[in-house]
Amino acid sequence: MIIRFDRENVAYEQALYNIVSRVLERSPNATFELVAVAPASGGAARQALNSNRTRRSAENVLRSLQSMGLPTQRVEMSAQASAQATVNEVHLYLN
Repeated sequence: MIIRFDRENVAYEQALYNIVSRVLERSPNATFELVAVAPASGGAARQALNSNRTRRSAENVLRSLQSMGLPTQRVEMSAQASAQATVNEVHLYLN
């Protein structure tokens, strides 16, 4: 799942819940990787700002997963910059 934070108050919770629920129905012990992906464009200051914003967005997604009952031990977090990303994104992968 890719959540693009291209505006304020992105409504991702229902889609996140649906996807995670379907995965856990098929594989109850599934683990996930949550990746904060920041655009690699702009100068160093812009990249640092994007990185911080994307990290906060990923932390919010992690809190959403926790509120759905998914233990944090089943979610691995990381961050990266991407030349393909045009906005801050949070990617959720099945491990």
